[in-house]
Amino acid sequence: MHDMGLDFKPPKRSHVEHWAVVEHLFGLGFKYFSCGCGGPGYRPKRWSEVESFTASQRRSSSGEALREKFISKSLR
Repeated sequence: MHDMGLDFKPPKRSHVEHWAVVEHLFGLGFKYFSCGCGGPGYRPKRWSEVESFTASQRRSSSGEALREKFISKSLR
């Protein structure tokens, strides 16, 4: 069995869309761990929220934001 993380709180069984989103995010490597101070942070519950969430996480976790900052400074 795969570990979703200590902070995972499963949706109700009847929330089919939320379960599908959880499964999709887990497949992309998103889990529900935290440092113990505030939970794992925001996780989308609807498909309409997934694209913007994954884009924001990619930008913050891959260093793209820092890269963009350097590029914008060099263009000045």
